[in-house]
Amino acid sequence: MAPVARRRASESPTGSRLPETDRPQPRRPDVFRKSHQVPFLERLIQKAVTRASAAPETIITLMLLVLGLWTRFYRITWPPECVFDEVHFASFAHHYLNRTYFFDIHPPLAKLTLATVAKLAGDIPNRDWYEDKTYPPESKYYVMRSCAAFFGALLPALGFRIARGMGMSMVAATTVGVFLLWDMLNLIEARHILTDSQLIFYCALCMDAFLRLWKTPPNSRQRRWAAFWAGLASGAALSVKWTTLVVPGLFGLESVAGAVLATEPLEWSNCFIVAGSAIALYISLWYPHFRILIYNGPGGDFMSTEFQRTLIGRDGYDPQARRPAFLKLVWQLNKEMFLANARILDEHEWQSRWYTWPYIGRGLLYWNRWQEGTTDADGRLIRPGYAMQIYLIGNPLLFWACLGAILLLLAATPFVLRLIRLRKRHGQEAGCWERYLRLATFLLLGYAFGILPYMPIERSTFIYHYLPALLFAELLFAHVVLDMPALPATLQVPVAGALYIVVFWCFWYFRAWVYGHIPLTSDDHEGMRWIKHTKKVGDNKGWH
Repeated sequence: MAPVARRRASESPTGSRLPETDRPQPRRPDVFRKSHQVPFLERLIQKAVTRASAAPETIITLMLLVLGLWTRFYRITWPPECVFDEVHFASFAHHYLNRTYFFDIHPPLAKLTLATVAKLAGDIPNRDWYEDKTYPPESKYYVMRSCAAFFGALLPALGFRIARGMGMSMVAATTVGVFLLWDMLNLIEARHILTDSQLIFYCALCMDAFLRLWKTPPNSRQRRWAAFWAGLASGAALSVKWTTLVVPGLFGLESVAGAVLATEPLEWSNCFIVAGSAIALYISLWYPHFRILIYNGPGGDFMSTEFQRTLIGRDGYDPQARRPAFLKLVWQLNKEMFLANARILDEHEWQSRWYTWPYIGRGLLYWNRWQEGTTDADGRLIRPGYAMQIYLIGNPLLFWACLGAILLLLAATPFVLRLIRLRKRHGQEAGCWERYLRLATFLLLGYAFGILPYMPIERSTFIYHYLPALLFAELLFAHVVLDMPALPATLQVPVAGALYIVVFWCFWYFRAWVYGHIPLTSDDHEGMRWIKHTKKVGDNKGWH
């Protein structure tokens, strides 16, 4: 075979000469290229838009994050007075800064975090500020409020991520984020020197960590690291309050069983990594607690005589005395925390029982100002007959929607099981309904476990104890209602959009109670009390 002759650049594949305009042109010097370049900022924006259009989850996450920061940090310095339990948690942080020993029935992580932020901001410890419940001029109380607000601001975006990790649709997952964004129970708790925004954040972080763990390759290095991080998230949640055990407990059981979200049971070695890292973090966080608190304080009486001798300034202090072994101290203090918790039997004016939380049968007055001569958030004098208040309730329409979804699931489960059997009997696909019911049941269990610890106890309980269960309820609503296989795809977005409008309207309607910045008349306040107050013994007492 004769060799094929090489064609010139000016010839077509058939051998004919190309027109002058179609010939390859020689590369010209790039002399004027810079003048024709797209400006750097414009190219950056174009690249961001391109990436965002390819990843709608990024847009939703950023929007939830921005709105979370706005709602939590808005007027964060108001009011410049103690708001309910700020008197306790701010003083705990100041005890750390004063290094005076104190006692609390909860583990130390959240309080250490608040104290660390106050220390970095140069907050000046003042032991007298909480006596008249007014912050002194030198106090940077807003720094610790901002710490709580930061954790709360991350929650809506994290909730969206969790829902997506559970396999929910984009619309359902966005609904979870929107619910967490406009719910006043989460919002108010995250705006003050309290620990519940950290509590619910670490609960959510624990959920997310387990969901990522289950998606890693079995017996891989990646899975071992994921197990380690899931353990740390679990330990962090438990290091805020013991009641968070519902989350690592439920997700730990799912890891062992592999029944719903986990595709298969987690290897025992990785289960031990999760448990070991959780326990290690919980115990290790007590080290700075004992290391910092070396002076006598109000908590010394809860400790053993051997420990009391080591507190500087206490009667019987012995500079030669050695503190008990660290693990012995941890055991002793945790035992005393458990016993002290059980001894709390006093009733509180604003307490509420667990069965009233799903429908907000009882609110909680956090703060009010009505005295003549005082000013509002903008410095204007409060007119006679007007008052401002921060009143802790959840978003009523959101709460009632979640309660309705729970009741719907309980009522519909027998019919869904019958439908699954019939479809299988007739050779029809039933997998979507099985997956739907399994996840719904899992979330219902999480909701029940979130309330269960409060059912038998006699101590005062409050509506904010509902927060972990509420997270499961919001996830359950989004899945049960918006991801129902029988719901036409054309209705999913309109239904979700209507929900967003209703939930936001409810937040806006109650904004004066959220931020405490708008003076209202007594009639205005009374009109906002949708569940009326009654003094009947044993009643939920309503909102007042």
